[in-house]
Amino acid sequence: MPLDVVAVLAAAGGRSNYRRLVAATSRRDLRAAVRRGEVVALGRGRYGLPGGPAAVHLALGQGGAASYLTAAEVHGWGVVRTSQRCHVTLPAHGHRPRGSEAVLHFADLSPAEREAGVTSPVRTVLDCARLLPVHEGLAVADSALRSRSVLAEELMDAAGAYHGAGARRARWICARADDRAANACESALRGHVLAAGITGFVPQQTVAAPGLFVVVDLADQDRRVALEADGYGVHGNRRAFAADLARHDELQSAGWITRRFAWEHVMRREDWVVGQVRAALAQRLVARETRHAT
Repeated sequence: MPLDVVAVLAAAGGRSNYRRLVAATSRRDLRAAVRRGEVVALGRGRYGLPGGPAAVHLALGQGGAASYLTAAEVHGWGVVRTSQRCHVTLPAHGHRPRGSEAVLHFADLSPAEREAGVTSPVRTVLDCARLLPVHEGLAVADSALRSRSVLAEELMDAAGAYHGAGARRARWICARADDRAANACESALRGHVLAAGITGFVPQQTVAAPGLFVVVDLADQDRRVALEADGYGVHGNRRAFAADLARHDELQSAGWITRRFAWEHVMRREDWVVGQVRAALAQRLVARETRHAT
């Protein structure tokens, strides 16, 4: 007895091809499910359940896979900015669809990528690392590690084996990706700092001292300088806002130098942000020299 079309699709992850569906159900059942709106045609003999990611549906309809920043969003990772247009990678020797709404790329796709309608996690990280600005590419890589979609070793191996355009940038980003980063804004801040050649800042560091136990976004424990990426949504309410201010004051009372940056600073005033970090480090150096002199 044929199985229910919707059940077959659900068991297959929400998408499948015509041959497999008909083999498990029947042509009549498939046509009826499409007519009732229980199943949607994705194009080129592909079918799926309604309500799935629009980018995946678009990609499958064109015989490709959602890719680059679009794929990062499909995977559920944190991004600095959402893609304004869907990015789709089509097979290297495929045809170019007429009037496509997507930004099209052409490259070899694995059978699994064509089946899923989205590029693999490792490939997505590399694609973003190769082409996006450093702070955006690092945010994608950090989030991919944080979600456990990829392992650091996988990224390093894949980046080391890649020798096309943007290979150096991809290797640089993958070598510095860190699953401890809490969100995209924090990753972007760290990206700016690292790109400026400033090292020593570690994500989500615990600072402990008599009467003090806090976790800061980025901390240089040796120089006792802390950087905070204060996205507007982080505070949530006045209680959280007040607690954050208290933490800031306690850090300073414990001898730490702090710099706090809003989302707008991190995304739109990169040079100013880097200048403020350099100023904080210079302030620490002066304080140490003064102490030693006395």
